[in-house]
Order: sequence, then structure tokens, then C-alpha cells
Amino acid sequence: MTAARPPASPLGALLHAIGIQPRTPDELARALGSTPDALNGMLRTLRSGGYVQDATPQQDGCACGPCALKSMCRNADNAEPALHLLRLTPRGETYLRRLA
Repeated sequence: MTAARPPASPLGALLHAIGIQPRTPDELARALGSTPDALNGMLRTLRSGGYVQDATPQQDGCACGPCALKSMCRNADNAEPALHLLRLTPRGETYLRRLA
């Protein structure tokens, strides 16, 4: 559900990076060659628009929903503290497909 190549816009590139795999903000900043401050500004914009959300574990299951890859999930059933991961919302996935 990711674009074949990253979009040219910074926000599109960020959506693409999150769409590949849920990542932490630090991982995203490194992957995009961005500063943490710039990345946080872009994430605020994408969150407020409903394009990204936190992907954190919950008491009754994974916040990402049912997933065939749960055995590989970085947050599922892990004894380690949960990572602050971000994932695309359905709106973000739809927008990213339009950029392809």
C-alpha cells in the first residue's frame, strides 16, 4: 500500500516512509535526513489532518488492528517497553495511493 517511489513533497515522502513500516519519530528523521524539529512540525500537520496516528499496543490488542504480521510486530507481546511508533490512517493510505 505504499507508492512505488517516494513522492517529491516532504509531507508525501514522510507518508511514504511511514507507509513502508511503522517507525519511531527518530527513525523517520534519520531516514528522511530531517531535523527532529522539522519532522515534528510535519507530523503535527499530518496528525491534525488525520493522515497518521500512534501505533501503540493496547490492553485488548494491537492499535494497528488485525494483522497477519503480528508475530513480527515491534510492539506486539513484547516484554520491552513499547516504542512510540507511527502508522498511516485509512485517510493517509488513500492519499498515498493517489500520489503513486
